[in-house]
Amino acid sequence: MILPDKNITLYHSLLNCGAVLLSELKVSDTVFSLRERTKNIEILHNYEKFILTLDILYMIGAITIRDDIIVRCIDA
Repeated sequence: MILPDKNITLYHSLLNCGAVLLSELKVSDTVFSLRERTKNIEILHNYEKFILTLDILYMIGAITIRDDIIVRCIDA
Protein backbone atom coordinates (compact mmCIF):
# COMPACT_ATOMS: atom_id res chain seq x y z
CA MET A 1 0.00 0.00 0.00
CA ILE A 2 2.88 2.36 0.66
CA LEU A 3 4.78 1.59 -2.52
CA PRO A 4 3.33 0.51 -5.86
CA ASP A 5 3.35 -3.20 -6.62
CA LYS A 6 1.51 -5.58 -8.93
CA ASN A 7 -1.80 -4.90 -7.13
CA ILE A 8 -1.48 -1.17 -6.37
CA THR A 9 -0.61 1.39 -9.02
CA LEU A 10 1.68 4.31 -8.33
CA TYR A 11 -1.31 6.63 -8.49
CA HIS A 12 -3.09 4.87 -5.60
CA SER A 13 0.00 4.25 -3.44
CA LEU A 14 0.70 6.22 -0.27
CA LEU A 15 3.90 7.43 -1.92
CA ASN A 16 1.86 9.38 -4.46
CA CYS A 17 -0.64 10.51 -1.81
CA GLY A 18 2.28 11.90 0.19
CA ALA A 19 3.50 13.85 -2.82
CA VAL A 20 0.02 15.29 -3.30
CA LEU A 21 -0.26 16.29 0.37
CA LEU A 22 3.18 17.87 0.37
CA SER A 23 2.28 19.91 -2.69
CA GLU A 24 -0.86 21.15 -0.90
CA LEU A 25 1.05 21.91 2.32
CA LYS A 26 2.88 25.01 1.17
CA VAL A 27 2.46 26.73 4.52
CA SER A 28 1.84 25.43 8.03
CA ASP A 29 -1.68 24.19 8.49
CA THR A 30 -3.97 22.33 10.87
CA VAL A 31 -5.09 18.79 10.15
CA PHE A 32 -8.69 19.97 9.77
CA SER A 33 -7.97 22.72 7.25
CA LEU A 34 -5.60 20.50 5.25
CA ARG A 35 -8.30 17.82 5.15
CA GLU A 36 -10.92 20.32 4.03
CA ARG A 37 -8.64 21.52 1.23
CA THR A 38 -7.76 18.02 0.00
CA LYS A 39 -10.96 16.03 0.53
CA ASN A 40 -12.09 16.63 -3.06
CA ILE A 41 -8.90 15.14 -4.49
CA GLU A 42 -9.84 11.70 -5.80
CA ILE A 43 -7.05 9.68 -4.17
CA LEU A 44 -7.48 11.42 -0.80
CA HIS A 45 -11.28 11.29 -0.53
CA ASN A 46 -11.00 8.50 2.07
CA TYR A 47 -10.21 9.87 5.56
CA GLU A 48 -8.28 6.74 6.54
CA LYS A 49 -5.96 7.13 3.56
CA PHE A 50 -5.47 10.80 4.41
CA ILE A 51 -4.41 9.91 7.97
CA LEU A 52 -2.16 7.06 6.79
CA THR A 53 -0.49 9.46 4.39
CA LEU A 54 0.15 11.94 7.21
CA ASP A 55 1.62 9.08 9.27
CA ILE A 56 3.99 8.09 6.48
CA LEU A 57 5.09 11.69 5.93
CA TYR A 58 5.75 12.08 9.65
CA MET A 59 7.71 8.81 9.84
CA ILE A 60 10.02 9.75 6.98
CA GLY A 61 10.58 13.23 8.42
CA ALA A 62 8.80 15.20 5.70
CA ILE A 63 6.43 16.88 8.18
CA THR A 64 6.43 17.60 11.88
CA ILE A 65 3.89 18.84 14.41
CA ARG A 66 4.41 22.10 16.33
CA ASP A 67 1.66 23.44 18.60
CA ASP A 68 -1.02 21.32 16.84
CA ILE A 69 0.07 22.67 13.44
CA ILE A 70 1.49 20.52 10.62
CA VAL A 71 4.78 22.01 9.44
CA ARG A 72 6.60 20.94 6.32
CA CYS A 73 10.24 20.15 7.13
CA ILE A 74 12.84 22.16 5.25
CA ASP A 75 15.02 19.17 4.35
CA ALA A 76 12.14 17.24 2.77
